[in-house]
Amino acid sequence: MEQIKADCMKQRGFRYVAYVVPDRPEPDLSTYEAMKTYRQKYGFGVFGQLVYPKDPLTGSAESARDASADDPNEVITRKLNNSQLSAYLEAMDACYEKAAKEVLHKEAGSEFEAVGLLQGARDDLEEAEINGDSELVVLVPAFADCLVAKGHRVPPAMLPTAMAKRGNDAFWDQMMALGNKKSKGAPPDLTPAQARPYLDREIKAALEDLECGKEFYTRFAPKRSSINARVWAEYGPLVGR
Repeated sequence: MEQIKADCMKQRGFRYVAYVVPDRPEPDLSTYEAMKTYRQKYGFGVFGQLVYPKDPLTGSAESARDASADDPNEVITRKLNNSQLSAYLEAMDACYEKAAKEVLHKEAGSEFEAVGLLQGARDDLEEAEINGDSELVVLVPAFADCLVAKGHRVPPAMLPTAMAKRGNDAFWDQMMALGNKKSKGAPPDLTPAQARPYLDREIKAALEDLECGKEFYTRFAPKRSSINARVWAEYGPLVGR
């Protein structure tokens, strides 16, 4: 895809260097034990982004910037004025669409659209294979009751996918509530030391969640890992993976 994009951009009068971002380490969440190892350090993976900002296993914005720091196209676009950049990005979308169609036979007019395709495919598989798994559905009530007994809030009648995301969502909402109120959606400006107490509480909650959901996650984790592997294999090249 990259070479097709570069050739297409050249034909449109722009310089683009074929470049593939190096693979970033991904957390292993494929088994209950692997999830436990991850959560002992990172909790649900929320405040860990502030405590370990350069650690790619947190998925932090800073680690993502570090991963693309050597992209020569960043230097090219930084030198463009607003009107030039607008024209450049318009050409890039057209070239991206051409490359996606020729190489992967996918309809995507931009990398943003490609991310939507990837997420849509993941959602469809999760709905069929996780929410449609009667054994996981049966395990949810006891999982929820255990969490409630430990003082956690659990909405009623949650689907397995929502149950698995409950803790992450709760701490993400907490982190956003601490953010800059003038910049809606911006993370809080906390140093690693300031964020550490929040992460400690998150780790405690994440391990309690895992303990209550041991039977649930033992079945859920390999299913979710298999879905992710299939989705990345099909759509990963669209987003530089």
